[in-house]
Amino acid sequence: MPNTNRVNWTYVGDKTRPCLVELKHFRDSGNLAILCDGKVLITDFEVYDEKEYSFFIGEELCRILVKKHESGQFSYEFKIVEDIDTPLNQRRKKLSRRHLIQSLLVIFGVMLLLAGIMGGGYLAYQNKLAKDLRENGITKVIPIKVQSHVDRGKFYNAYYTFRYKNKKQAGHLKLPKNQNDELIAPNGFPLQNDDEFLLTFSSKNSDNFRLDFHAPSEVQVERYRLRILERMATDSLEIPYNNCLLNAVYQVKGLSGWANVYYKNISPKKNKKYHSDSYEKMMQEEKIKELTATCKKT
Repeated sequence: MPNTNRVNWTYVGDKTRPCLVELKHFRDSGNLAILCDGKVLITDFEVYDEKEYSFFIGEELCRILVKKHESGQFSYEFKIVEDIDTPLNQRRKKLSRRHLIQSLLVIFGVMLLLAGIMGGGYLAYQNKLAKDLRENGITKVIPIKVQSHVDRGKFYNAYYTFRYKNKKQAGHLKLPKNQNDELIAPNGFPLQNDDEFLLTFSSKNSDNFRLDFHAPSEVQVERYRLRILERMATDSLEIPYNNCLLNAVYQVKGLSGWANVYYKNISPKKNKKYHSDSYEKMMQEEKIKELTATCKKT
C-alpha cells in the first residue's frame, strides 16, 4: 500500500502482556486506524492535519500524536500519559513517593553511617593523642604573643612557640574580641602579650601538643591578681580585704571565680558567662561566705 503510512510500537505495561500497537494512515483518503494486537481501537476519517488520540491499554492511558510537517509529511509519536489522574497513575504516584522516602532513608542511613565512622575515627585519634600526652607528656610554661599574622592562608591574632630537641613548633590562635577590642582567652580573661600558660607536649612526638588556658603559670596567677585588684580597689587600704576575698574565691572556684570578680560590674548583656549576676550568685555560696567572713575591711 504505497499511499499508506504504517507505524507500530510494542507496549509493555505492568500486569499487561506485551502488545503490538499499530497505526495505519491512508494519505489519499485521510482515513486512520489504531489497532492493538490486530483489534481496532480507534478509526477516524479525513485526517489531513495534526491530531491526538487517547485510549486505554488495560489501565494504562496512552496517546498517539499525529504531526504534520511543512513538507506535508506526517510523523507519529506514541506516549504513556502519567500526568492524568487515573487509578493506575494514583497507585504509581503512591509507589513513587514510597520509593522516594525509602531512597531518602537509605541515603540518610548511609550519611549517618559515614558520619559515625568518621566521628569514631576522629574520637579514636583524639583519644590516642590524649593517651600519648598522659604517658609521655612534658609540661613547660609558654608565653603567648599577641600579634596578627597569616599562616598557610588563614588569619590568626596570637601565637606561641616552643622548641624540643632542636625542633621548633608553633601554635596559632584565633581568639574572639570584647567591646574594648581586647582578645579574650578561653578562661574569660583579656589576653595580654606574654601572658603565660602551661603547655604539654609528647616526648615521643612533639607535633602532639596542647596549651591549657585554664592552667596559668604561678607568675600569671599573680598577674591576674594584680589586674583584678586594680579593678576592685580605689583605696590602698582596701587591698588586704580584697586580697583575702580573692584568696577565698580562688580556693573554692579557681580561675572561673576570679573571672566573676573581674567582671562583677559588667551586665549579662555585655558578658554572657561572667557578669554582675554570676558574681552575686557566687558570693552567696555557703563555703565562700564562710571563708570571706574572716576578711576584715580596714
